[in-house]
Amino acid sequence: MRAREPDREGFVAREGTRIFYEVFGDEPGRTTVLLVPTWSIMRSRFWKAQVPYLARHFRVVTFDARGTGRTDRPQAVEAYTHLEYAADTLAGLGATGT
Repeated sequence: MRAREPDREGFVAREGTRIFYEVFGDEPGRTTVLLVPTWSIMRSRFWKAQVPYLARHFRVVTFDARGTGRTDRPQAVEAYTHLEYAADTLAGLGATGT
C-alpha cells in the first residue's frame, strides 16, 4: 500500500524512452521539491516515507530512473550514462511545469 497517492502522474518521452513521473501536492504556486533517485537504479518509491510529509508543505516531483519502475528499459548500454540521467531529470521537470 502507498503512503500517499500522487495528485498527478504521467510519462515524458525523451529520444524514444518514456520516463514515468509523479507529482504530489500539485497546487499552483507552491515551492517544488524534486526527489531524484539516490542511485540511477532506484525507483521513485524509494521516497514513499518522505513524500506524505513533504507534500503537506511543498509540491513534490519524483520519477523512476531508466530501467526501473514504470520507466522504459532501453537495451543499449549508452542509454544509462549520467548525462542521460541528467537529461531525463530535466525532461521530467519540463513535463511537470517546474
